[in-house]
Amino acid sequence: MILAPSRHGCAKGPLSLVSRLLPVLLGLASAVPGVLVCVAAAPQEASPDFVPNVAREAAAQGNAAFARKDYPAARKAYQRVIDLVPDNLLGIVNLGVVEFSAGDNAKAEELLKKAVRIRMETAAAWLTLGIIYMDQDRFDEALAALSQAVLHDPRNPRARNYLGVVIGRNGWVDGAQFELRRAVELDPAYADAHYNLAAFYLQDKPPSVELARRHYYRALELGAKADPEIEKNLRQSEPPDPGKPAGLERKK
Repeated sequence: MILAPSRHGCAKGPLSLVSRLLPVLLGLASAVPGVLVCVAAAPQEASPDFVPNVAREAAAQGNAAFARKDYPAARKAYQRVIDLVPDNLLGIVNLGVVEFSAGDNAKAEELLKKAVRIRMETAAAWLTLGIIYMDQDRFDEALAALSQAVLHDPRNPRARNYLGVVIGRNGWVDGAQFELRRAVELDPAYADAHYNLAAFYLQDKPPSVELARRHYYRALELGAKADPEIEKNLRQSEPPDPGKPAGLERKK
């Protein structure tokens, strides 16, 4: 798990953009209807009269390539969509996601900024920009981008989760907890948000141990990997065993 406050990085590992955002970002709903549904607001209603069949085919090829992490093929397909429909908003967003997933953050940022210039309400672009900025420790920019993502898509648990982590890294633990609680309310099976919420509950003074324990073990049930540091903190906070006299140890 890589979103805990004590750990860095968000694009390499269990929380990769491909694994977590693929269902969100892979539609070309605004210009290629029927491929996949994207939660971002569509800039316009598209009609088959204005969308070449070849664009739909290219979008489907891009989706399939991205799903199998064949980024060169996905890049080529999404670029083909944009060549055919230059201001295709979600085609631009998807190409930005491909560039980010392939490790070209500069190109991804350029494309995603273009998307929000076309339509400010493009929550998927703001979310991806926020993840890029967080991964680069550009926390002020991450906070701004993720705040926009939540503003335009308030029921997206991923946006709430990332926003909570960035808020917490900026030192506002109560704010982090609020966003992470909202994330698990929106998606009770979201292991990453449970894990991060547990980590931030342990930053309370004094630590909110029982709340941390509840969310940490729920995260494990949902597939998160155990964290020795969190488990150490939870053990240290356990009440003493009433059957063991204080200050006495059994001799070996």
